[in-house]
Amino acid sequence: MISQVELAKRSGIERAQISKIESGNINVTLETIDRLSRALNLSVHNLMNIDYKEKLHPFVKWAGGKTQILGKIKEYMPENYNAYFEPFVGGGALLFELTPSKAYINDYNSELICVYKCLQNETYFKKMLKELDKHEKNHNEDYYYVIRDMDKDCNFLKLPIYIRAARMIYLNKSCFNGLYRVNSKGYFNVPSGKKDKVNTYDENNMDNIRKYFENNDITILNGDFEEAVQNAKVGDFVYFDPPYDALEDKNSFTSYSKNDFGQDEQRRLANVYKELSNRGVKVMLSNHNTKLINELYNGFNIYVINARRSINSKGDSRGPVEEVIITNY
Repeated sequence: MISQVELAKRSGIERAQISKIESGNINVTLETIDRLSRALNLSVHNLMNIDYKEKLHPFVKWAGGKTQILGKIKEYMPENYNAYFEPFVGGGALLFELTPSKAYINDYNSELICVYKCLQNETYFKKMLKELDKHEKNHNEDYYYVIRDMDKDCNFLKLPIYIRAARMIYLNKSCFNGLYRVNSKGYFNVPSGKKDKVNTYDENNMDNIRKYFENNDITILNGDFEEAVQNAKVGDFVYFDPPYDALEDKNSFTSYSKNDFGQDEQRRLANVYKELSNRGVKVMLSNHNTKLINELYNGFNIYVINARRSINSKGDSRGPVEEVIITNY
């Protein structure tokens, strides 16, 4: 730990300015960032990462989100790697914890990906926040269902991505239990959470996520998980967090999109995992501790951990479950 006084001496920047930088009250120039990085003997990337790791958190509540077990995941991560790949990025808990400088993120949910693309584009980002402000102002029961039914319009996919992105976040924040679920036709069908008031975003967190995307090399994809890792090379790191295999005694949630992720998909994923491993890619996967998953990944390192399911339409289906973290290193 270094004091503001000592940092001011090393960098030649006034202590009062350093205090304002730490509190986030002023924007810093590239010259200031360079002087601070030299004074702290850190690369500019590492200096920026320190700031991000303190502030970034997911912008939505997501079924299967990894916030509660980030410590366990990091415990089993490789010590070093090149590019970062996350083919089932979801709410991005691990991405925002690691803040890699080069990453490939993907999700099959096109509405979620609209949000990530807005985070990468300043114009869309500002328009998305304005739409969210509008949703907050107009929120009530009737309004919720009007917005929910927007995807039934034949022209829905032609809407600007910032409108679809804002709708996605608004529904996530105002629906029942933060559950994102669609029916067989791909229509969002979660009932209202019956909230009198909805806060759709944390302005400081959103601004910091936006800066992270602006200052790093992040490729955003919206397709199949196999295609999302086709460019992974020796020394890269892939983290798979797919819809989980169903537990025998509990209902498992897989309806993130209209195409459910069943056992055939679990087998296909295992084949992709093995192919990446053979190519020298470092691979980690999370899933339920089921017989199928243990059979599919026999021969790899399988670590059993305890986790708590917090999102389910039925209260008695929430609670402690056994998960596995599987690595090839």
